Amino acid sequence: EHEEALSRFYNFARRLDAYQTGVKDKHLSFYSRYLGGEFHFMSFETRHMTSAMDLIRVNDLHLNIRQMGATGGGAHKYADEWYKLLGILIQREDELDSLVAGLQFVMEDVPGECYTFKPTLETDCTDKPTDHSNKHDEPPPPQSHDDNTQQAPPPPLPSSSMYHIDQWTHKVQRDIAAEYKNNDNTTNNNNNNNGGLYPYLLVTIGTGVSILRVDGPRKHERVSGSTIGGGTYWGICRLLTTAKDFQEVLNLAERGDPSKVDMMVGDIYGQNSDALEKLGLPANIVASSFGKLVAKPNPAEGLGEEDLAHAILLMVTNNIGQVAYLNATLHHTKRIFFVGN
Repeated sequence: EHEEALSRFYNFARRLDAYQTGVKDKHLSFYSRYLGGEFHFMSFETRHMTSAMDLIRVNDLHLNIRQMGATGGGAHKYADEWYKLLGILIQREDELDSLVAGLQFVMEDVPGECYTFKPTLETDCTDKPTDHSNKHDEPPPPQSHDDNTQQAPPPPLPSSSMYHIDQWTHKVQRDIAAEYKNNDNTTNNNNNNNGGLYPYLLVTIGTGVSILRVDGPRKHERVSGSTIGGGTYWGICRLLTTAKDFQEVLNLAERGDPSKVDMMVGDIYGQNSDALEKLGLPANIVASSFGKLVAKPNPAEGLGEEDLAHAILLMVTNNIGQVAYLNATLHHTKRIFFVGN
């Protein structure tokens, strides 16, 4: 019975790309060596929960499922409905416990799943193409014991002559488990107790934002958060664009020019001002989100939906990054992991 259920599910998961209001995130699927099976991810907005239940029912996935683990508010809000319509008992799990355990599993089992975006020097931009890939079967080479890239304090802000704002796209995959084991070995050799993975800050970006300090496996504390998260971005975009779903608005943002909307540092000081060098700020970094619209007689003139979508995205993510950085400083964590859709 168990094998039959798994076989039915795998056949279903491999062939399905979308279902009504649900979307399968193909690029997130991966094979787990430890569990000997595949992970598949399909997302529904909470307002389309009925479609999610229909998906399970029309594919007979519920016939061999007696209970299902779930986290978040929906685990409480929809538990009775799932049992009534599908006969599935929702087993409620603590959301943050599950999040930390899941990240621990991914770091130990999936090399390359954690990655860092780094800037490309202006002089290197034309010579080195950007790698946007995230191939699970091609983990990065192990880093040497003296590579303390993530353990070092954050670097100072780049000068205006070094980076363009759109060049923070050099994707570096990480084998976190190997890195922190190497750090542990180095730490032990140096008789220092400050190395290794812990503590780290975990920033989960959902409808809102929660920030956790993680001190060990299953040992964590929520230390902060923000009301400005994915729900903020999608809600404002629904007001200001005609995008029908979250992926569509992200595609819009990719084509947009935020400098039509945001007031940049260069708009205030000039593009080649000596003041920029003194401030340590590039000319094309945002000084005021949506600030450029204040002085325009017609704020909407010359703007496309893509420009608004990109500017809103910068506004939200800049806020999340700043709150995360300040909390990392406050709680003395040298690593920050961002998770969420």
